[in-house]
Amino acid sequence: MNFYNTIEETSDELALSQAKAKNQEEKIMNCFYHYDRPLSPSMLISISGLKCPITSIRRAMTNLSKEGKLEKTKEYVIGHYGKKEHLWALPSED
Repeated sequence: MNFYNTIEETSDELALSQAKAKNQEEKIMNCFYHYDRPLSPSMLISISGLKCPITSIRRAMTNLSKEGKLEKTKEYVIGHYGKKEHLWALPSED
């Protein structure tokens, strides 16, 4: 879990933001386990129930990928803004 403190939050604010980021990542992972298929950031906004900017979803997915919990695929779908988005998936068990 990573919350990048680019806005210089105080310790109490920072702790809350870090907790929210952890909760977002947990909800995202639960969606991948539940749906058991590749998902895009826009798909996750729709199905996760998270009330956050799509950039937060993308940040969480990037963090989860760095941790080896998700993989970005080479496949695309059209997202909410009419632009291509990568699909992400649980790591393959080779």
